[in-house]
Amino acid sequence: MAKQKNLQTGTEPVLLNDEQVREYIANGYVKIELSLPGEIHEAIARKLDLMVERGPNLGNNVLPHAPEFRHVLNAPEVRGALISLLGQDYMEYPHRYNHNQAPANPVPEDIAGAVARNCHQDSYTPLARPRQHYPRFARIIYYPRDTPVEHGPTHVTPGTHFHKRLTDEDGAGAIPVAGPAGSLWITHFDVIHGAGVNLSGAVRHMSKFIYIQRTETASPSWHCDRERWQNPLNLKAPWNLELTWSHMWDWMCGKRDRYDSFTAGHGRAANGNLAAAIDAVRMGQPLDGVLAAIRRWAAMGPEAEEAVPVLATLLNQDPQAARTEATYALGAIGEPAVETLIARIDEAGRTGWEENAPVSWSESAVRMMDEAHALGAMGPAALAPLLGLLESSGEWGRINAAFALGEMGSQAGEAVPALARRLDDDSHRVVRTTLDALGAIGRGADVVVPRIARFLVESRPDWEEVLTRTRAWTARDQVRINAVTALARLGASAAAAEEQLVTALDDPCGYVSQLATDVLLHVGTPTSERAVIDLLMAQRWDPSLTEARPW
Repeated sequence: MAKQKNLQTGTEPVLLNDEQVREYIANGYVKIELSLPGEIHEAIARKLDLMVERGPNLGNNVLPHAPEFRHVLNAPEVRGALISLLGQDYMEYPHRYNHNQAPANPVPEDIAGAVARNCHQDSYTPLARPRQHYPRFARIIYYPRDTPVEHGPTHVTPGTHFHKRLTDEDGAGAIPVAGPAGSLWITHFDVIHGAGVNLSGAVRHMSKFIYIQRTETASPSWHCDRERWQNPLNLKAPWNLELTWSHMWDWMCGKRDRYDSFTAGHGRAANGNLAAAIDAVRMGQPLDGVLAAIRRWAAMGPEAEEAVPVLATLLNQDPQAARTEATYALGAIGEPAVETLIARIDEAGRTGWEENAPVSWSESAVRMMDEAHALGAMGPAALAPLLGLLESSGEWGRINAAFALGEMGSQAGEAVPALARRLDDDSHRVVRTTLDALGAIGRGADVVVPRIARFLVESRPDWEEVLTRTRAWTARDQVRINAVTALARLGASAAAAEEQLVTALDDPCGYVSQLATDVLLHVGTPTSERAVIDLLMAQRWDPSLTEARPW
């Protein structure tokens, strides 16, 4: 693929290779080696020291507090890695944070237990978005100073980025990502991680930045020598999820058939006694045997219709590895699994119950039903049934249907008119999910842009409710954030929304205004660019006047 030079430095991005991308898909993270001088890292660290000393933690404003971060984020190795994982036109999300880990006082007796208790999956700041298996969101973890294990680096649990919940085993399996000054990792957004215990005498800094895939990739955006999946040599994940990993690989390669690698490696022939394998799984054989059986059924494709009921029983529950592989096996089986998957979502939506508990929309992250992930992985065979489910009387059913259509990406182009109608839904949760789906599909701008743009300037009385205690965010705030994110994914095709986007530059929600600048730059008209320049000129800060910045 053609390399894209960094406009700031003129250097070409350093793309990842096949093995690095395989590690990212299977383990959930990859280390990036930087070639920056140590003075840049120390300059960042000194400014973070000042922030800790004088307070408060500047959160999203940590980048303007230490502008030297731009040298890290624009380094050829970082830019190349982000291109490799998210595509040429990835975008930076407004959320940033510096995690300052003070020396432990007192030092816990059980350090491993303390690390396990710190483990979590991040929320989709500022409010809820569905967790996504496809790697559309990536997180940078960066240390400006030496961070050996005794300084309490972040710990990551390999292979947990498809999990719906944190298990005891996940916390126990966390390993440190430690290293010298300038160490940097890129992780799948949903990988389980947590702070270590700082046994040193100094504050440990770890800064994180979030990036999003803008558009669906049509071909590998890394140095790809082999478009067929194989498990990585440096495999840290505890269980073999070859079916899921190969599906993600084919998605990142831009293949229309996201089971191409798996089918090529396993064929499409019946494999052994199907009934006997089903009975063995039902009787609770060891997990590695269950996973092997699931892969055999996936290799059979539609011929494994008899296995659909037992695969469905593995969804939405522990063990996490089995539910993940079962999800993508049902996608591989295809049309014979559609009726079962649709019926399970429809029932959950109509009754308001899932997993024997009330359906709750957590304003941190939403865990969609595995059935929706399976239908999204299936592609066109599930399109018509999902369009029917999109009209369900149950809110949860409509949410899952919109999400699944979004997971199909451009393969769900025919669904754009129906999704556009769902933007008039009474539920802000349905509207929010639909906005994300339209952004992921990336089609039908002439139909959807006017409908999306109105959310930047309009509201509904029942959307003014505050949704969280920790932040004064309303449903309307999140609708606007999702709306402007969808427009950002449409890029120059969002030109019809220029007037509303210029208005959004003064939005009281900083996420909305920052994302609006991104869209206006991609629209690229003289008026849109002038609006962005005027905003940035007004926000300029003279760092030479005082050491401390009153943000």
